[in-house]
Amino acid sequence: MHTLTERFTDALHHLDAERDPQPLVDLAGDDTQLVKLDEHHETRGQDGARRFWQDYRDVFGDIETTFTHSVVGESSAALEWTSTGTLRSGKPFTYRGVTVIEGDEDQLSGVRTYYDSAAFVQERAGTA
Repeated sequence: MHTLTERFTDALHHLDAERDPQPLVDLAGDDTQLVKLDEHHETRGQDGARRFWQDYRDVFGDIETTFTHSVVGESSAALEWTSTGTLRSGKPFTYRGVTVIEGDEDQLSGVRTYYDSAAFVQERAGTA
């Protein structure tokens, strides 16, 4: 799981910098389940992973994610992080969360992300 965790964090940094979800999509299999805590973000498979990561990245203008702590087990890892940057509107933000990944050394079977969504709810509502 250590190798997959490293590949995941590298792929997320690539998404942040390049807006390219392909390295994260490549980690997903046909049955990989991706879940984000809001009312409409649960997807499966590589097509779902592409939508999941594109939707995530499209919220931001610039973003940089720093992984601050991790706990890596045999088939899962919990990754604490802080992200900073700007929303699409240009408004600066900082938020923290945890992403739980599951899988083996080759492929993700699950991704669940938990975070404070207040900045994004305001942005969608037009109040940010």
